[in-house]
Amino acid sequence: MRKEIFALSILLLLVATTYWLGGGKNTTQVPKEQLSSGQSGVIQITGLVERPYNITYEELRKFPSREVESPLYCVSQPDQVRKNGTWKGVPLKAILELARPRGGAYKVALYASDGFTTDFYLDAVMADEDIIIAYEFNGEPITPRIVAPGRWGYKWIKYLTRIELVSYDFKGTWESAGYPDDALILDGSSPGR
Repeated sequence: MRKEIFALSILLLLVATTYWLGGGKNTTQVPKEQLSSGQSGVIQITGLVERPYNITYEELRKFPSREVESPLYCVSQPDQVRKNGTWKGVPLKAILELARPRGGAYKVALYASDGFTTDFYLDAVMADEDIIIAYEFNGEPITPRIVAPGRWGYKWIKYLTRIELVSYDFKGTWESAGYPDDALILDGSSPGR
């Protein structure tokens, strides 16, 4: 019951924040030729950026894409591949460059509609075009999620609703529980704390 209340609180907070940030209007600043109407899913790009904006899931598909081959490993079953194949999406770096990170931005905080959070160091995202917001898996459409090759599954946040640049050491759900912040999968490594 607590999880449901927490998830509902987060959802209500996100809706209120979207309305507040946009003055009740869509604040998308994607070029007009890339916009379409009537889309339901929205990702907010906020925080320490010069140009905060919202992007619909459909608009995301109109950006230059990248395909990444990568397996997904979860911390609950570190020896089993959960998914393996071709992920297609937009480099997170490109989405952040459009927003223009401001000085002092240190981390990228990521939020999902189910209350899950994770994070990346901004410099790691800007140096790695393979960290993508995927919208396809093996040619089939999926709800946008982060794909982070070479990192444990707690960085692969799905149901993405908000990307926020922050100046402090934000810790996501698993990182707050003591799991490594970089989440790198090294030979013979374990996701343990």
